[in-house]
Amino acid sequence: MVLKSLGQLEEHAFFVLFIAFVIVLFWHGIWGLADTAEQYAINRLHVKKTVFNVGTIILVLLIIALFPQILLKF
Repeated sequence: MVLKSLGQLEEHAFFVLFIAFVIVLFWHGIWGLADTAEQYAINRLHVKKTVFNVGTIILVLLIIALFPQILLKF
């Protein structure tokens, strides 16, 4: 039944599902890299987890301040 319903999807709906799948994979990869960087900073550099998280928030705010056009809608 699943294969039959997937066969009936129009091309646009399939494209939306495919893009969503790619975004989820990208998010998973970024999350893994961030987790690895956090563990490295905690274990090797002896940075507290709270300091690392606050630094990450400051980094994001700095990126938004430098490139405010990323907040604009297309």
